[in-house]
Amino acid sequence: MTVKMTSVAKNMIGEIYSTANNGDQSERLRFVVLEYINGQIDVTVVFRQTELDGKDVFTFFQSLLEPKRARFILYDCHFQTKDSRRRKELILVTWIPQSAASDQLSACIILRKPFHGLLPGIKLELQLKEPVSRNYFGQQLGKDVIRVEEKDIST
Repeated sequence: MTVKMTSVAKNMIGEIYSTANNGDQSERLRFVVLEYINGQIDVTVVFRQTELDGKDVFTFFQSLLEPKRARFILYDCHFQTKDSRRRKELILVTWIPQSAASDQLSACIILRKPFHGLLPGIKLELQLKEPVSRNYFGQQLGKDVIRVEEKDIST
C-alpha cells in the first residue's frame, strides 16, 4: 500500500528531523502525532519542548496513547545510558489499541512498515497495543539505558 501524506505531515516530519539535530532547543518538536484521516496520514497535534517544560515528558507521552485512537507518534526521546551518555533518538511509535476504530487500526497496521520506510534515521520503531512502563520503554531503547526523560527506568 502506498503511503499518502498531507503537506502538513511532510513539513512537520521535516521539522522534527531538523530540530532534533540543531536549531532552537526550546522550540524543538518533541512529539508529532499523526493519524490516518480521509485516505492519508495527517498531523493531529504537535508538542514543542516549551509546552513540556516542567512536565514529566514520558508521562506526557503515555497520555498520547488514547485507548480509542490508533495513531503514529514521532517521539524525540531523551535518555541516559550507564556510561552517563545523554542521548536523543527519534522513535516511531505505532499505537494500535484493540478498542480503536477498525478502519484506523487496519490503516496503522498496513501502513506501519511503508511509513517507517519513509523516515530515514529512525533506529527504533515500537508497535504498542497497550500503555507501557518507563522500564519497558527503556529496555526497548537498549540494555544499557538507565534513565528515560530524566527519571530512572526503575521508577
